[in-house]
Amino acid sequence: MYCATCGSLLNQELNYCNRCGARVDKLAVSENKSEALQYLSMATGFVGLGGLGLTVGLIAILLNFSVQSEVVVMLALAFLAAVFGISFLMIQQISRMTNASQPSSKNVFENSQLSSPNTAQLEEPRIPAVSVTENTTRTLEKELIK
Repeated sequence: MYCATCGSLLNQELNYCNRCGARVDKLAVSENKSEALQYLSMATGFVGLGGLGLTVGLIAILLNFSVQSEVVVMLALAFLAAVFGISFLMIQQISRMTNASQPSSKNVFENSQLSSPNTAQLEEPRIPAVSVTENTTRTLEKELIK
């Protein structure tokens, strides 16, 4: 389930969003989600079919202007790759939204505790320098030359 205000992922048991603090209306969220899935599915279809139609139109226009066939093929492939990439990302978003609407069998925050390090993993304590001037300004002492 996602927050209607900020769009962050929500835990099923919460009544308020952890990120923005907005109250979660569970019925409105589920209705909005099914409506959003429907619109996103229609938009994906329009993008895919519209992109294919525009590609065919682009090819026809370029061939009318007697552009070299290699250039037409390269432009058509680039345009089709962009259309299929956008459609793929939209389909991926649809699958995320449908998977998020299904109730999960375990709590997301159940195993989120940090493991405490044992004594073998602890680092040696660091001894800080006494002062900056002690480490940077030293007097040179005369040494005896033998």
